[in-house]
Amino acid sequence: MKNIGSFIAVFLYSGLIFIPLFLALNRLIMVTGFYPSIWFNSLENNYISQDILQFTLFQAIFSTIVTLMIGIPIAWMLGRYRWPLESLIRTVLTLPFVIPSIIAAMGILTIIGPHGINIRADEDTWWWTLIIAHAWFNMALVIRFCEPILTTLDPSLEEQLRLLPNGQTRISRFRYLWAPLLVPSITAAACMTFVFSFTSFALVRWITVGNESLESMMATISSSAGIEGYMEFTSEMVLGASIIQFLILLISLWITSIIQRNRKSKIPQVNTKFVKTKNSMGWLIIVPALIFALLPIISVFLGSFRIREPVENEIIFRWSFDAWVVAWRGSNSFPPLTDALINSIGYAIITLCVSLPIGFSLASTISKLEENHKFLSQVLDVFTMLPFALSAAMVGLGVLLGIIKLDIGFLHNFWPLPALAHIMLTVPFVVRIFLPAIRSLDPMYDENAKVLGLKPWKRFFSVKLPLLKSSLIISTIFTLAMSLGEFGASFVVARNSDWVTLPLLIDSWRSKPMKDPFTGPASNVVATVLMLITIILFLFAERYRTNKEGGMF
Repeated sequence: MKNIGSFIAVFLYSGLIFIPLFLALNRLIMVTGFYPSIWFNSLENNYISQDILQFTLFQAIFSTIVTLMIGIPIAWMLGRYRWPLESLIRTVLTLPFVIPSIIAAMGILTIIGPHGINIRADEDTWWWTLIIAHAWFNMALVIRFCEPILTTLDPSLEEQLRLLPNGQTRISRFRYLWAPLLVPSITAAACMTFVFSFTSFALVRWITVGNESLESMMATISSSAGIEGYMEFTSEMVLGASIIQFLILLISLWITSIIQRNRKSKIPQVNTKFVKTKNSMGWLIIVPALIFALLPIISVFLGSFRIREPVENEIIFRWSFDAWVVAWRGSNSFPPLTDALINSIGYAIITLCVSLPIGFSLASTISKLEENHKFLSQVLDVFTMLPFALSAAMVGLGVLLGIIKLDIGFLHNFWPLPALAHIMLTVPFVVRIFLPAIRSLDPMYDENAKVLGLKPWKRFFSVKLPLLKSSLIISTIFTLAMSLGEFGASFVVARNSDWVTLPLLIDSWRSKPMKDPFTGPASNVVATVLMLITIILFLFAERYRTNKEGGMF
């Protein structure tokens, strides 16, 4: 009986992942035929997708390099030195990663020009703007992976190395101590940064000019894919792009998994008060880093009050609340902000109610299997990470085309449908948050509860759940935040429906011709509302997050 819950969780998760993707793949193959060579060749033979793979790879590689260049010095300063308001500094520097990418895009555009127009005049400008935007979004990954090791490493190791011939200089100490310790974490952070840059959609969509990534291309042509007898080349392109993207992401995640599994955990650790010292020169890195982290966020807020007006062949700007009134009221083209807010909150609640119990059950099952069935636990562990190798656009396509294949009438107008894509994307994060906490539980607590005669459900609610309180709260908040800010999958599933969400409303306002003075400010209004909700959730989660383990959370 006690294994029934685990079986149900695995069964439900398998259905959530495989059924939409299988039906979508079946639909696309039915339209195009099973000709893999044609799928892959279509990417180079069609003008829409020529050189798209090269662009996606190059921008992801450059973004990863620049992110490491920015993130490593920040992680070092946070990990090895003591700062006033240290918790606040760490929160600000890691905040960009939880800010939805569509908000990052709006912030970057507002900084670059009055309405982001300037970057479209020069290819070098928008190329480096995209790279810096990815670095802003992902630098928190480097901090999360590297800082915990730096914060808790016993300083006596370096002192002992100084007494040896190979530890006389900083270079030698870096070579023989810091590099071996940090390279695994840096490599893992680099792989995850590459994954997020490779699958970037909102930033590519709004910053680049005439170039698309595999992700943005699939999202753009999704409306015509899978339709028999109509623009069948788009189905070929989607198949080729999705398979290539899946393989590249799977390899990156596999490398990350190996690095994390083989990472040495038996490193002498001490309390942070014995590790950290003062460094007045470190402000030369911390202060610019804080400005870099806050600037796009502040620009979104201020941009919501800045209205452009043409006066006698000249453009002037005024400050007012007019854009807030317009966004809340809506227009003939766009619904009120409240409609999008209600939809987003509704999808987030549905996502939470499904993702949290499934993710927790999967994490518990993996932990149980590790005791006697290590191979099965590894298989299930990898299986739960599968959606990480599926981009948001691929998940959205799976839901959209899978429903078309089912041909069930009421599902085409089923309001909760976008939440299915959100669930597919959030369950793996719930598993990743719960699994380390469940592994670290002392079995003595459960054994003592058994001796006292507590029934299984009583042990769960009275013993196990209180011990997992922090992980429960963090996974709840991350699930809500991810669902609220999800853009790629929602863009594919819901953009042509009445199920508008906050990210979709931001995109719609920004897509309006720039001659409307409220195009930029109204999009910033919606972005500000979403941003404030996300920040509040993140600040609450930070109260319960520990800094003992490196990782995204």
